[in-house]
Amino acid sequence: MARRAQRTNPPEDVTDHRFLQFPQTLSDATRARYSTNLSLLLTKEIDIAPSFDWELATRTGLAALIQEFLQYTHSDASGVELFVCQGWARLFRIQEPVYREFLLEFYATVSYDPRKSLNDRTAFAFRLGGVSRECSVIELATRVGIYTADETRSVHFPIFLADCLTERPEDYNENTFWAEITGGIIHHLPLEGDDSVYYIPNVAPVDFYVSHASQE
Repeated sequence: MARRAQRTNPPEDVTDHRFLQFPQTLSDATRARYSTNLSLLLTKEIDIAPSFDWELATRTGLAALIQEFLQYTHSDASGVELFVCQGWARLFRIQEPVYREFLLEFYATVSYDPRKSLNDRTAFAFRLGGVSRECSVIELATRVGIYTADETRSVHFPIFLADCLTERPEDYNENTFWAEITGGIIHHLPLEGDDSVYYIPNVAPVDFYVSHASQE
């Protein structure tokens, strides 16, 4: 219920920002890797993620349906509720300023070791604000506001994460998916490249959101 910002002018060159001038105190190999990653990022159009328009969802009668879809309940084999995930609901309500310099710095420097445990404070390494930082998977999830500290302390939380899908199913179809979760209310319209629009027929103009935050 928001669309990607339409950019009429190319983004300003921010490569001279001090956060993107990686210090000499880093090893030559590390600085070279960061610089290579940054150069690649600068060739791509990276859009600021849009916020979700809950007022529009309410007016079109979809708010309750979407809220239900965004809440996931993890149960055991007998159907007993173990953990209720509110992460997706929180994600769609985040409305914070986004700064291009921070975004470029983070993505140019971030690395993740999937072999490490969820609580290993060296699993994620990155630079932000000109400072090298490390944190665990759980710390990152709580810092960005997706999960609360109390939720991550649940004994069922690691099991819930392990059971989450990390890849798109081979039989996934966007039209079928949106028809199922909205009762056929929302239609999917592919656009040029990787873009697509989700809309309600006979309700115009309603550009719900455009998929893929960056152009490959």
